[in-house]
Amino acid sequence: MPAPSGTRQQRATLDAIQLMLRDLHTRHDDIRHRAAFRGCTRELLDVQQELVDYLLAKKSELMGQSCPEGQSQPSYTAYL
Repeated sequence: MPAPSGTRQQRATLDAIQLMLRDLHTRHDDIRHRAAFRGCTRELLDVQQELVDYLLAKKSELMGQSCPEGQSQPSYTAYL
């Protein structure tokens, strides 16, 4: 019996989130070089962190989990 489409859709969304998180945690030296040249390295890292935070929250929401009070998600800069 096939899984309901909602479950398939949720799994596909979770897979996409995981792929995006992996990409955000990968060093992209060409982009870092451009950011340094334009003087926006700090802003680039801030935006990446915001995206990671959003995706982790969305992933937890889809999985029915929540982050306990006082416990934070790892920061993007931990992956540099």
